[in-house]
Amino acid sequence: MRVTLRAIRSFPVVRSIQETAPGLDDLLLDVVTVIELSDHDREVADNRYRRLKPHLERPSSTLRELLLNNSCLIYAQGSMAIGATIIGGAEDEDRFDVDALVDVAVPAHWSNDEALDQLYKALQGFPDVQKIVRCTRCVQLQWTFMHMDVTMLDPMADPRPERVGEIFHSPDIGASYRVPSNPYGFGLWFRKNVTYPTQKFLDEVKSRRRSFAIDRLPSMMAMDKAEQERLPPVVPPRVDAQQVHALKLMKRYLNLRYERRGIKRPPSIYFTKLSVTCGYEPLGLTAQLERFAAKIRIEMDAAFAANNGPHETNPAYEVEQLNDRWPTTQADRKMLADDMVALLEGLQKAREAEIKDVVAVLSDLFGERVSKRTLDAFNKRVDQRSERRTLHFERGTGAIIPATAVAAPAVARSAVEVPRHNFHCEDDHED
Repeated sequence: MRVTLRAIRSFPVVRSIQETAPGLDDLLLDVVTVIELSDHDREVADNRYRRLKPHLERPSSTLRELLLNNSCLIYAQGSMAIGATIIGGAEDEDRFDVDALVDVAVPAHWSNDEALDQLYKALQGFPDVQKIVRCTRCVQLQWTFMHMDVTMLDPMADPRPERVGEIFHSPDIGASYRVPSNPYGFGLWFRKNVTYPTQKFLDEVKSRRRSFAIDRLPSMMAMDKAEQERLPPVVPPRVDAQQVHALKLMKRYLNLRYERRGIKRPPSIYFTKLSVTCGYEPLGLTAQLERFAAKIRIEMDAAFAANNGPHETNPAYEVEQLNDRWPTTQADRKMLADDMVALLEGLQKAREAEIKDVVAVLSDLFGERVSKRTLDAFNKRVDQRSERRTLHFERGTGAIIPATAVAAPAVARSAVEVPRHNFHCEDDHED
């Protein structure tokens, strides 16, 4: 029995009846591969993170004395801390936004504006950067295809919970103030509470990245000898849980919708928390994304009814509110609720559609270029003219099983072939 959209709305978080969608799961996993950072891109980003500390401590830096005379930590935060970074911006812009934190005790006499002012000065001349912008809570380094938001955190006095402190809110107009923050603790909480996949699934994801990932960030040619050595990465390893893949898809979907509106979008960290608290869906990636969307819609409906909230706090540091600047109006709440209804309707349509029609749905949800690239990857993998490789999924879970694993008798008994398609996109694919 196929669940209807009405059933999804009636059982928005825990559904008693729902089918797996292995073919759609397969396509959505291709979308994830297209929109995320490739392994090469992660290496380039890691190198830029690595350059932050020596640049801020160089002799001409305005922060040199402060950093050298205090215990200082500089590390990735936000989506890069869990491997959930995706392309953002408009349909025709493959830009990655990443976050870094400078954790150092600032002088007591500094105003709430001075921390970002000093950080802005110290970041001048950063290698290969094209533009540096002082924002409300960070200083942004801009390159082609990548922006890095660098935030300064003033640590709480010792003894303190690990890496707890305050960041600075410093707008051009209006009062400046401090905001309690513990992004490091949030990242640890996230990693601890997602449901980790099987090794078979991880192997399939890695195989796709090797074959179909898109390198966007240019290689960094000018590196000193130390940077050419194989040093331990600064960027933490990816979290390839199903909930993280659903989070990437949700972020891409909302990025496109809010880009067209030109209004303030909900903070990414808000969705990051809900991607975990919505729970794990054993029926596959499509069902996980549906579960996630239904959870968000419930939150927005409740906040709209109360004309207040939602109020999501950092589980690792409850005084930190994750969405302190959003929403500000009832229209904000209703808009996001409506977005979730549209996403659920689109996924339900994709569940019931032929492959050629599914591509149109994916174009609407995640962008036309992403859809074309996804179909290209799908065709190459499933319907190659030189090698007609068959994909299988596991009964009851929708998890993709690599062809090499299906040969095992125990696996073969639970494997079902993904139906073939005879649709080939005739449009020219982008480079």
